[in-house]
Amino acid sequence: MLVLLIIEVVGLLTFAILSRNKFKEIVGTAEAKEYSLPSMLPIALFILELIQYRYVSKYDKKIFKIITSLHGNKNADIHMKLYYSNKLGLMLGALVLLTFLGAASGNADISYILFILFAPIFVFYINDKDLENRLKKKYEAIRADFPDMVSKLVLLVNAGMTLNRAWEKICVETSKNTPLYQELKVTYLQIQGGKPESEAYEEFARRCRVREITKFVTLIIQNLKKGSDDMVPLLRLQAEECWELRKMRARQLGEEASAKLMIPMMIMFIGILIIVVLPAVLQLNSL
Repeated sequence: MLVLLIIEVVGLLTFAILSRNKFKEIVGTAEAKEYSLPSMLPIALFILELIQYRYVSKYDKKIFKIITSLHGNKNADIHMKLYYSNKLGLMLGALVLLTFLGAASGNADISYILFILFAPIFVFYINDKDLENRLKKKYEAIRADFPDMVSKLVLLVNAGMTLNRAWEKICVETSKNTPLYQELKVTYLQIQGGKPESEAYEEFARRCRVREITKFVTLIIQNLKKGSDDMVPLLRLQAEECWELRKMRARQLGEEASAKLMIPMMIMFIGILIIVVLPAVLQLNSL
C-alpha cells in the first residue's frame, strides 16, 4: 500500500511540475472559481490534453447539453473542460486520500484495494448527479419566478407599453439576479444588439426549457408575426394558470417535506420506545 501511495504522489508531483504555468487562460477565468478543487485543475487539464481527450462521445454530448442549459452557449466549452478537470481532480484526490489512509492504518487486504479502485467511480457518478440537480434547481427557480414576471409584463403592456419596452423596463428596474431574470437580461441585450425579436425570444425559450415559457414565447411570436388584439387577455390567462401551477407545486413540495420528516420522527419514536420499554424488560428478566 505504501508503494502504491508513493507512486501516486510522485505521479501527481510530476504532473504538477509539467502543468505549471500552463492553462492560465482557463484556470484564471471567473468560471474556474465555481469549482471545488482549483489547485487540481491544471494537473487534470494536463492529463486530459496528454491523452488527447476529444469530448465527442454520447456521454460527452449529454454533459455538454446540461452545461449549456446551465451556463449558456458563450462559455460552454470552457465550463466543459473545467467540469471534466474538476471531476478528474476529485477522483485523483479521493484515490490518493484513500491510499494514504490504507497505508497509515496498515490495511492492505484485497477488499480495501478494490474499494480504493472503485471509489473514483463513485466520485464520478456523484459529480454528474450534482450537475443534474443544479439544472433541476435552475428550472425550479425559473418556474417560481415566471408567474410574477408575466404579471408584471401584462400590467405594463396593458398600460400602453410595447412588449419590447415592457421587457426592457422589467430587466432594467429589477434587483433580482435569479436564473429567469438573468435570461431576461440576456434576451434584452440580444435585441439591443440588433438580433430580431422573434429569434431572441425563441432562444430565450430554448435556454429556459420550461413548458410554460415555451407557451408564453409562442404567443409572443404569433403576435409579432400576425398581430393580434388578444395578446394581453391570453397573457393574463397564462399568468393565472402559472400562479395555479406555482400553488400546486408549493403544495407538492410541502407534501414531500412532510414525507421526509416521517423518517426522523420514526427514528425518534423507536428511540423513545427503547428508553421506556428496555428497563421494564430488564426488570422482568431479573425476576
